[in-house]
Amino acid sequence: MVMGLLFSLFVPSARPQEESVATHEEGHPDAALLSFDDLRTLSSTAKPEEGLQARLDTVLTTPFVHNDAGAAAVRPHRPITQGLGPVLRVATWNIERGLNFELIRSALTDANEFEKFENDSKHLTGFHKELVRSQLNTLENADVFILNEVDLGMKRTEYRDVAHDLAVALHMNYAYGVEFVEVDPVFALGTEQVHLPDGQQDQRLQEDLQVDRELYRGLHGTAILSRYPIRNARIVRLPVCYDWYSKEAKEVAHIEKGKRWAAHRLFKERISREIRRGGRMALIVELAIPDLPTGEATIVATHLENRCAPGCRVRQMNAVLASVKQTQNPVVLAGDLNTTGRNNTPTSVRDEIMSRVTDYQFWIGQTVSYFHPLGIYRHALFPVHYLHGYNDPTAYHIPILWNNRERALFNTVEDFRFAYERAFDFSGEPERTLRGRSRTLADSNERAAKGFIPTYSFARDYGGLVGRFKLDWILVKPFVQNPRRNGQSGLFAPYFPETMRALNESVNDRICDHAPMTVDLPLKEPMQQ
Repeated sequence: MVMGLLFSLFVPSARPQEESVATHEEGHPDAALLSFDDLRTLSSTAKPEEGLQARLDTVLTTPFVHNDAGAAAVRPHRPITQGLGPVLRVATWNIERGLNFELIRSALTDANEFEKFENDSKHLTGFHKELVRSQLNTLENADVFILNEVDLGMKRTEYRDVAHDLAVALHMNYAYGVEFVEVDPVFALGTEQVHLPDGQQDQRLQEDLQVDRELYRGLHGTAILSRYPIRNARIVRLPVCYDWYSKEAKEVAHIEKGKRWAAHRLFKERISREIRRGGRMALIVELAIPDLPTGEATIVATHLENRCAPGCRVRQMNAVLASVKQTQNPVVLAGDLNTTGRNNTPTSVRDEIMSRVTDYQFWIGQTVSYFHPLGIYRHALFPVHYLHGYNDPTAYHIPILWNNRERALFNTVEDFRFAYERAFDFSGEPERTLRGRSRTLADSNERAAKGFIPTYSFARDYGGLVGRFKLDWILVKPFVQNPRRNGQSGLFAPYFPETMRALNESVNDRICDHAPMTVDLPLKEPMQQ
């Protein structure tokens, strides 16, 4: 499944948390991946021996890069947007591991194929079908995709190399960076056994937990797909805000071999823990784009921590910004920033089942009576600043009166200046938006009448009062020096952002828990068109 990848050798930089790719050499990457015995050791050893630690570090700091699209003479779409001319269309999407792979692939590549899935959904009106068609066309013409939560060699996604398989389907180059190595001895590796008293339940459990040790890689991370050549790729490891190994292992009960649990207790344990090695990171690539004055654009794909206070996400964002401070290129920084205002991403039992349990329908049936209907929101965010900051983490923060602890992250980005005095665009010019909405970031992130269009939602959200959040963002550094002033250069400035909830929810049970987003970045000065 991973045949044909180009594995990028890394050269240590001056900063110990950052690794730069100097060359790309063709070869089979399996030798660079961790063996199943390595993973088993990592599941039970807090401090692995030097050789294993070095192999783990290599996996966590060295991106996989594949530039075959250029060799095959694939050309960018360069869609023409009215009034702008040719644009770089960028999409960002947290694809929920790639669980609904066929749906994701068809949404990105084949509207006719996607329509077959859509026809199973009975609730679409003519207007919604037309809107979905429009969003499919917009998404398919993107030349850069930034994808969060991408599996490689996980049972839950049929051991696919999700980034590679999507890149092949799209005829795109790609870079992939590992965020986490999944090493739960029970629920990922299957190296520790647990049984249920009921014989039929136990048989289903053992089938569910059984892992193919030849195919299992346990990798989970971030990918950038591009029709433009990738000139350079690197991974920046971010400050640790939550230790996904020691804290997860410490806070759960130790499972002894052969121990018997009730189904509800096992289920609760399974959806509440993720034992992993690694941590949050940013994947940074330089794309060769001849239309631009610099000949390149820098794409930064990141995924900030959910299990921490907002202040630690600010520290992580500072690390991301520091890693690109010296670039003269225009920059797109995008991904899941987990801007919940609290210490945990809003989630539901249903989403956790889908992401961690293979036979999820069976286990829902076994445990449905254990969870009160409203109990699924025990892990949800109930913002006290609901009216003030609903779906708007950029809203003002005034302690007690107008509480919004996520505002500091956006202040950090807005105040940041690159070495050549360029800045991120925060202007929100109404003429650059789909519906003429203004205010902060409206031209790079679609706004609604109140706040932003949500990018994350529960499957059931009780009329929209809870369960919808703006977690995913596109931030753009064009050729401007003032983040707020209107009328500056439109070259590579953000235009016409769209959050594609209609597309994401056009099939039964959605495609992913996050909706895709796009933005258009002019490759020529719009006023010259």
